[in-house]
Amino acid sequence: MTYLLKDVCLYRNEDGRAPMLSAVVVNKASREPSGQFSGPARSLPFSRPANWSWRDEQQVFAQHREG
Repeated sequence: MTYLLKDVCLYRNEDGRAPMLSAVVVNKASREPSGQFSGPARSLPFSRPANWSWRDEQQVFAQHREG
């Protein structure tokens, strides 16, 4: 599932401005995303800051949904 989420995050998101779906699809037990969130978040096209967390990305998702 984690690799599928990575592909979905990259689909039609060449500039990395759309939110990463991997931040809102979380493990039911831990309530946190898989390890596939951090790697792609720090690489192109996303290039989120080193201190960027999946909770920060959830805020981007919420703003994107409202806009």
